[in-house]
Amino acid sequence: MDTRLIEHILKIAEEKSITKAAEKLYLTQSALNQQLLHLEQELGTPLFNRSKTNWGPTPAGEIYLEGAREMLRVKQQTYSRISDLTHGYKGTIRVGMPPVRGPDMFIHVYPVFHQEYPNLEVVPYELNVVEMQKQISQGNLDLGFMSLFESQRDENEYQNLYREEILIAAPESWDFSDWVVPGENCRPALPLQALKGRPMILLRKKTTMRPILDKLFRARKVTPQILFDTANPATILEMVRAGISCGIVAESTAKGYEKGIRYYSLDKPLHWNVAVSYPKGAFLSKAAQRFIALAKTYWIEKEGKNTD
Repeated sequence: MDTRLIEHILKIAEEKSITKAAEKLYLTQSALNQQLLHLEQELGTPLFNRSKTNWGPTPAGEIYLEGAREMLRVKQQTYSRISDLTHGYKGTIRVGMPPVRGPDMFIHVYPVFHQEYPNLEVVPYELNVVEMQKQISQGNLDLGFMSLFESQRDENEYQNLYREEILIAAPESWDFSDWVVPGENCRPALPLQALKGRPMILLRKKTTMRPILDKLFRARKVTPQILFDTANPATILEMVRAGISCGIVAESTAKGYEKGIRYYSLDKPLHWNVAVSYPKGAFLSKAAQRFIALAKTYWIEKEGKNTD
């Protein structure tokens, strides 16, 4: 089943540029342009609005792209089913992961997986959760590993791999004795009001954690005194350890950053899930299921204790 033309047209849509698409496909721009022109002649209508800055699809192009993604999905599922039947695993698994802790998971999981499925190519992509969800919906990713709250799920399929708590991190020297209440897991807890007027560093607004925290601050009528925000939770904890600020991080991030930092639960404990997502209705081959199982084992052994 030769779908190269379909894949080339999808690449133009993804890159919003025929020049960038040709570079990614290792084709000359003229060769890719000839493919597109021939297809448009066959269909009797242009598929893209030509622009120097943005090749957006025409209404006909939107229809073509929708059908093209569905054809690739059918191809992928067909090949996966045959591979399961014959045990002749070949092809590609495209895996999305967060840039901060995804690569560590991948370098631990991939060697074991490759030994078991040497003829399967695994292509990793480091993306934020919103972009992963988009790429999964469009059929450009087969699996996406991400941390998110239940309310942030979209129409894709999800399997929870690991549940973890969201914690307040503060310098050991900061006194919260007037605010501390008993928390879960023998950890003391703090209300967000205890952080009022305290310098704070938070994850950026494009992360899945930040919108939920902003919503909580608004609900508790607390305006956080934010020094700056960051994409890397390790930056938050280094600043906390230096006594400069407090922060809010996932429980797994706290591992390795115990010295000089005291962690608190929120007075109403907050949790999210590390989950794997894949296109709605997708067939998961035994190979894909094995990759998921290896990733789950990695996170539970390295970072988690609760898989609820």
